[in-house]
Amino acid sequence: MEIWNNIIQAAMLGTDKRQVVAGEFTEDFTEVMAAVTNNQSIDKEEKFLQASAIVFNYRQCGSLPVYKEGIDLPEAPVEEFPVCRQAATNILNDILNEDSLSLLTIWLQFCGKNNQLVTPRLVPVLLNKAEKQKALQGLVEKCCGRRGEWLAQFNANWSFSSGTSADELWQTGTPDQRKQVLQQLRITDPGTAREWLQQTWPQENANSKAALLKALSINAGNDDIAWLETVATEKAQKVKDEALNILKLIPASAVVQKYKNLLRETVTLKKEKAMFGLTTKTSLQIQLPAVIDEEIYKTGIEKLSNQKEIPDEEFIVSQLMRSVPPDSWESLFTANPETIINYFQQQESTKKFLAAIVISVVRFQDKRWAVAFMQYSKIFYIDIIPLLPLQQQEFYSNKFFGGYENSIINHAIERKEEWGVELTRNIFRFTADNPYQYNRSFYNKYIHLVPVQIIGELEKCKPANDYDKSVWSNTSEYITKLITLKIQTIKAFQ
Repeated sequence: MEIWNNIIQAAMLGTDKRQVVAGEFTEDFTEVMAAVTNNQSIDKEEKFLQASAIVFNYRQCGSLPVYKEGIDLPEAPVEEFPVCRQAATNILNDILNEDSLSLLTIWLQFCGKNNQLVTPRLVPVLLNKAEKQKALQGLVEKCCGRRGEWLAQFNANWSFSSGTSADELWQTGTPDQRKQVLQQLRITDPGTAREWLQQTWPQENANSKAALLKALSINAGNDDIAWLETVATEKAQKVKDEALNILKLIPASAVVQKYKNLLRETVTLKKEKAMFGLTTKTSLQIQLPAVIDEEIYKTGIEKLSNQKEIPDEEFIVSQLMRSVPPDSWESLFTANPETIINYFQQQESTKKFLAAIVISVVRFQDKRWAVAFMQYSKIFYIDIIPLLPLQQQEFYSNKFFGGYENSIINHAIERKEEWGVELTRNIFRFTADNPYQYNRSFYNKYIHLVPVQIIGELEKCKPANDYDKSVWSNTSEYITKLITLKIQTIKAFQ
C-alpha cells in the first residue's frame, strides 16, 4: 500500500517536515479519515498517530495467510491429559505479564504435577519462553503436551520439544546440547557418561575436550581415575589441567594420596607431661619435611606465598590441607572430628589452619564434618551452612544473621527449599534497609523461596532511614503482588 509507505516516511521525517494529507488516502478511508483530520481538538501529532493506527489495522485485517498447494500436514495428536481450568490460565497470564521466571516455574510445576496442560493459545508463548530459558524446557514440554510436540516441528528453535533422545543429541547436537546431555547423564549414570565421552574423544578438539571434561566433575569417583590419568598426559594444557582438577576431587586418586602422605609427615601429635607430670597434654606439631618431592609442585601446589604475612611453609601446608578429604585426619590421628578440631584450636599456631580444613569440607562436600565444625568450632564458618541439614541451616542462619547478612542471603538464594518464616523475616528487615541492592528484581527472581505465610509480615519490616521508606514501600507492594500470585497458583491447582 502506497499510503503505508507515506506514513513510514512521515514517521521518519517528523510531522513538522512531512504530513500525510487527505488526498493520499484511498476511497476506503475517506469517511473515517475525515473524522480524524477534521477533529480540531487534537494536534497534528495525534492525528498522525490515529491515522497510522487505522491504516495498520486495515492492513492486518486484509492480510491472508501464505497458501501453498500440495502440503498435507497431519493434525496434532489427541491430548492424553486435560487442559487446566480457566482460573489457572488467568493466573498464568498475570505471571507472564509480570515476567517472573520464578513464578512461571512454580505454575508449570503445579500444572505438570497435576497432569494438566496449558491452554492451546499459550503453547507458542511458552515455547518461546523455553527457547530463551533452558531451565524451563522440561516443564514446558510436559505442560504443552502433544500439541506442543506437534507444533515444534515448524520451528527449529523449539527443537527441545521434538522428542530427540539423549543419545541422538550427544551424537548430533550443538556443543551446548552435548554438554548438557553429558552433565545430566553424569547424575543418573556416571559410568555410561564417561564411556560416551571416551568413544568420541579422538574426534573432539582441545576446546571441546576441556569443556566436556568438566562434566566428569559431577559424581567423580574411583572408576574415573584410570582414564583421567591418561587424559592428564595429553598435549593440550587446558585438557591436562581439567583432568587434574577432577582427579583432585577423588580421594583415592594418586595426587590426593600424595598430599595425604606429605601431610602425614608434616602434621604430628606430640604428647607432653603437664601439671607437674600428673597429666599428659597432646598438641599438634606442624613442620614440612626437609626434602619434598618436586612432583608435588607440578600438581598445582604453589611454592611461594602470595601474602607477605603468611610464610611460604604455612602457605604450602594450607594448600595441602585444602586438598585432602577432612576424614583423612580421622585415620591419621585415630580420632573423631570433635577431637581433631579441638587439637587445632588449642594453639594460635595451629588454629589458623582450621580455615583450610573448612575449605576441604566444602570441596569434598563432607556433611558430617560440616556439622562437627558448626558444633565444636569456636569460630563460625559461613561457607559450611549449605552442607548442613535444612533445620540446622535455618537455625544457624538466623543465629548468625547479624554481621553476615549478605553472605547468608547469598547462601539462602541457592537453596531449593523455601526459607523458614523467621529467616524470611530477617531477610525482609535487612533488605528493607538496603532497597537499592535488594530491589524488585531480586524478589522477582527469588519469590519461589519466600513462604506465603509471610505476607502479613511485610508491614513490620520498615527501614530505619526515612529516605528509604518510600522505595521499600513500592518494593513491599510488589512483593505482596508476587506472593498473591503464588497463593493463587497453589489454590488454582487444588
